[in-house]
Amino acid sequence: TRTTTQGKQDFAIVYLMVTTGVRRIEVVRANIEDIRTAGGCTVLFIQGKGKDDKAEYVKLSPAVEMAIRGYLNARGETNGKAPLFTSESNSSKDNRLTTRSISRLVKQRMQSAGYASERLTAHSLRHTAATLNLLNGGTEKETQQLLRHKNINTTMIYSHDLERARNNSENRIAAAIGL
Repeated sequence: TRTTTQGKQDFAIVYLMVTTGVRRIEVVRANIEDIRTAGGCTVLFIQGKGKDDKAEYVKLSPAVEMAIRGYLNARGETNGKAPLFTSESNSSKDNRLTTRSISRLVKQRMQSAGYASERLTAHSLRHTAATLNLLNGGTEKETQQLLRHKNINTTMIYSHDLERARNNSENRIAAAIGL
């Protein structure tokens, strides 16, 4: 069974990933001190894929910030240099989580919520963030910035998928031929 602290951590991680589109490695590399203020917003500075520094950031919604701070309060950690999320297992207690452990906890949380597909992974949360942003008025450029894609064509894949999902050509054709 998972402890209350683990439950708060799992919730904070999933909430962070689904609202910001951060990658597993970015969650792993985050330290407590990476939560700061920029432009009047609470942000998490991240070390992105293939990067050596933490120059990029994602904005934390008030609810996500509250979830993370609630977890940190339960954990009782105050050292800014400490990892933002740590292991609770006996063999690696208080060590930085691994990408594998994040994959496992996201999979477990998705299954416990009734989403048992093999195709749903921690990376799926990144896709969900992009799709939700586009469905709710975000532009392709804003979504590119959110996901930190170098090339807009990578981001446009999400738009094309949504366009196809909204395309009702088959039903129109069936109606036209009387089916």
